[in-house]
Amino acid sequence: MRYSTVVLSLEEHIGSTNDQRLQRGLTDPREVWIDGTLVATQEAIHYINLLDDGTVVGIAEFRGDAESLATIENELPEVISVTVTSGETWLAYMHYEPSEVEIALLERIDTEPISIDWPIRETDTGLQVTLFGEETALQELIAGFSDEVDVTLERTGEYHPDMGSPAGKLTDRQNEILRTALAAGYYDIPRRATQRDVATELGLSRGTVGEHLRRAEAKLIRSILL
Repeated sequence: MRYSTVVLSLEEHIGSTNDQRLQRGLTDPREVWIDGTLVATQEAIHYINLLDDGTVVGIAEFRGDAESLATIENELPEVISVTVTSGETWLAYMHYEPSEVEIALLERIDTEPISIDWPIRETDTGLQVTLFGEETALQELIAGFSDEVDVTLERTGEYHPDMGSPAGKLTDRQNEILRTALAAGYYDIPRRATQRDVATELGLSRGTVGEHLRRAEAKLIRSILL
């Protein structure tokens, strides 16, 4: 199995926000500014999933003022909901309407038998993503990216899973239940699904789903904050 790390240049597809209360950093795109004040800096993106209704759910890690970042739900019409945790570094669970370019990229990734090695990181040159799978599939996927955005291949080689990453600490069952809960709207505000709804979809008991979610959430938070 092979991996390829690429940088996707999205700058020209991100509209200017100079006339809005919410702005991205001019020199550091990870920064989130509101009313001229830096409120948070994105450290990493730990999960993104395109739902059947065309919206996206994601989990990102930040430093800064969690409560202020949560107000983007009121600032941007495309943001459906934001839930934040607490601590020096914290997680933001986001549900939003993606851009056409983001939809195209996520759909393209879904069409090939490859996976993302989380987390994804935003750099001053673009979105850095490591993909792994069979070499032919990786080559076809990367070649297709150029239809949507500029892509730079940083490195490639034999893939060795990093079990030290937050996602790598989850069991297959925890990963499955957490992804199902996210897609169902369990982490939306207000919630669009309950633990019982997730359990029904997976054919499990509500108690089993609740226990797996608690353990998965604890592992992710400890991995990121400790």
